[in-house]
Amino acid sequence: MQLLEGKKVILGVTGGVSAYKACFLARELVKLGAQVVPCLTENACRFVSPLQFEALTQSAALTDASFFSSGAHIAHVEAARGADLLVIAPATANTIAKCALGLADNCLTTIVLASRCPVLLVPAMHEAMWEQEQTQRNLRALPARFRVIEPEFGELASHDVGVGRFPEVSRIVDEVIYTLSKKDFEGTKVVVTAGPTREHIDPVRVITNPSSGKMGFAFAKALLYRGADVTLVCGPTYLKPPSQFGKGRLEVLGCETAVQMLEATRKALNGAHALIMTAAVCDERPKNPSPEKIKKEKLPSVLELERNPDILVSLKEELKGKVVVGFAAETGKDLVSLGTKKLRTKGCDILFVNNVAEGRGFGEDENEGILVKKDGQAIKVERRSKLEVAQVILDMVADLLHQESRTQYFGSVRSERC
Repeated sequence: MQLLEGKKVILGVTGGVSAYKACFLARELVKLGAQVVPCLTENACRFVSPLQFEALTQSAALTDASFFSSGAHIAHVEAARGADLLVIAPATANTIAKCALGLADNCLTTIVLASRCPVLLVPAMHEAMWEQEQTQRNLRALPARFRVIEPEFGELASHDVGVGRFPEVSRIVDEVIYTLSKKDFEGTKVVVTAGPTREHIDPVRVITNPSSGKMGFAFAKALLYRGADVTLVCGPTYLKPPSQFGKGRLEVLGCETAVQMLEATRKALNGAHALIMTAAVCDERPKNPSPEKIKKEKLPSVLELERNPDILVSLKEELKGKVVVGFAAETGKDLVSLGTKKLRTKGCDILFVNNVAEGRGFGEDENEGILVKKDGQAIKVERRSKLEVAQVILDMVADLLHQESRTQYFGSVRSERC
């Protein structure tokens, strides 16, 4: 299921130079499954064409010209009916002032006043206009259902440099998904491990694996969408950690070796409710790593290795009372049997096992496999984006956390009565 499937989003576009960037936003929202209804002010139509948005969204664009010539006196009510979110991007200082005062003198502001859904404002203007006392006062006067994504610092249309630039589309999309996601992880701290570990042979040579960290980063983002506080314990990877959005907190702890990841995870587990172990940890390390580069002609033909600690097994005491999700990359045929055995050995509640033969899974944007649960269930997860896989698993984690909290609550009630 796509992240915004079944959601109706009204995309308001006002008359600013960055109005064309709303086209990219519309396209991304549609790709995520949203029904996007574009609504352009008269001034917006001077910068962009309603036809562009109709082509991108497959929905008729609402404009002042079409809106008030239709003869339908309740058109604004019909447009707002059933909307899950109203996004105004870009939002000019003029439109922000109208929203703060409750004015309804055009197609867009009339729909805003007739709607009851959350409203996400994406201001974009010159820095001088953004910093004006009147603009800031209007922002503070917005009703509670309004949320504002503050503009970014950068080069402006006037060639000045300052705060007022239209934010990156990916940042807006994150805020849209966050606003429309269930918040079943609010007040919950989750630790996620991601990426590979790396063990040095000498200062320039290492033993490692092809893990990119994409699965763990997908979990971190999915958890932020659902309101969690996340600690991301990350091995060496080229990926940039998710940007901060919503109300959840994101802490990133970098590490390199298996031992460092073990210690970072142990530290992060303090006060945590769950651990999601997606990292691909090296099982072994060189027994006698060289502090200096080994000359090519002196490289040993046999490398003596020793076992790294198994992170989940090493943390069994710290993990008592927490929900534990493990990941297993296998190349065998009977994934269920392999996964069940590893689930018991590692002490997991849920284990996702996937076939990585011929390099599948590592570094890809999609994943597939078998979910093995503590109660013996085995659930096939069809190929889909890693973010969608994360959401499927988080639904199960949320159920387990809910069961655990109910057990603790009723257990304490029984104790008091006894």
